[in-house]
Amino acid sequence: MKHFLFLFLFLTTILIKAQNFITAEGEFMDTTRTVYNNCKEDPIYYYAVKGKYPMNSESLLKELHHFLQTKNNSYTGNGYITFRCRIGCDGKKGGRVQVLQTDELYKTTHFKKEFVNELYAFFKTMDKWPIVKIKEENVSYMTYITFKIKNGKVIAIIP
Repeated sequence: MKHFLFLFLFLTTILIKAQNFITAEGEFMDTTRTVYNNCKEDPIYYYAVKGKYPMNSESLLKELHHFLQTKNNSYTGNGYITFRCRIGCDGKKGGRVQVLQTDELYKTTHFKKEFVNELYAFFKTMDKWPIVKIKEENVSYMTYITFKIKNGKVIAIIP
């Protein structure tokens, strides 16, 4: 019994510090759930609303390269890393952030955790999400940002 308790505590500690977790709905970053007191929980709108990030891809890419220069790390791999999350009626990110990682042929893959964490850290700095109204009411919506990677370098951002 003592060994079982130790094993349970050890595994719980590891899981708490994990980069991501996997559920039936997909792979997610460890994030804190945000409760939107002023937002209706349903419906959450998807891509039909004008919830696109207000900066163009080229400007975002320049900001990302500047952000990554401070880290001075090098990585390998080709493909895409996408972060998908909910934007609340107040224009703030919240809830779970889904992570989708594919190779250039769109087959599931995994990049180095450090690389994903650096891109996620940049994603967290993106705080200019628009507030979307439908019938004069602020609504929540789902959004995504995709980083296109070639030879370990981000060559494009697809908002």
